[in-house]
Amino acid sequence: MTSVPASPDYLRFVASVTGPDPQWREAVDVDALLALKDEERHEAEVLLIDRLPLDDWRAPAALATAEARGAVMPMKRRLPQANGRMRVAIALALAALEAIPRADEIVAEVLRKGEPDTGLAALVGAEGMKSEVIRDSLVWACLHHPDPDVRCNAAAGLLNLANLTTDPLAWKFRPMYLPLADDDLETRRPAFEDICKLVGLPPEIAG
Repeated sequence: MTSVPASPDYLRFVASVTGPDPQWREAVDVDALLALKDEERHEAEVLLIDRLPLDDWRAPAALATAEARGAVMPMKRRLPQANGRMRVAIALALAALEAIPRADEIVAEVLRKGEPDTGLAALVGAEGMKSEVIRDSLVWACLHHPDPDVRCNAAAGLLNLANLTTDPLAWKFRPMYLPLADDDLETRRPAFEDICKLVGLPPEIAG
């Protein structure tokens, strides 16, 4: 930055990225970012790019919203090393910037890894995706994901994908998918098979 005093928008943006409690924030202050001009805008984008090696999963979405083309190559370089929530965030950002055809395969891959702390992030990333690879990963997650919340939410996602509901939580089908939260595979299998029948898919997709 030059010696010119920073604008209030810039200061607010920086605080949202590097303040004392970033781990409690769901996103950086994108409104402040979009209000920046010229050198401040450039410096703000550089700050976000510098967050990529730190696996700050908030940065890719902010860069995509700002249409920061200069972030494409840094995100592509980071993607092979990124895991879980960060991997999903980068893939979605690259797809939004039209730097990759789509994020579906990467989101499905993260979901199928079965990591308890990243499954819900993958499900959120999959919202609105209609591809076969996402469908099959949701079917797998309904039965096999180790996190009971992910199993139930994957079922809700599958019911949404099948256009059986517009409610993201598929609440009216809750009695059907709630048994998927059970720890015992054989206990949850009948509920899984009923859901597969409802959406018109063979249970064998889950493997």
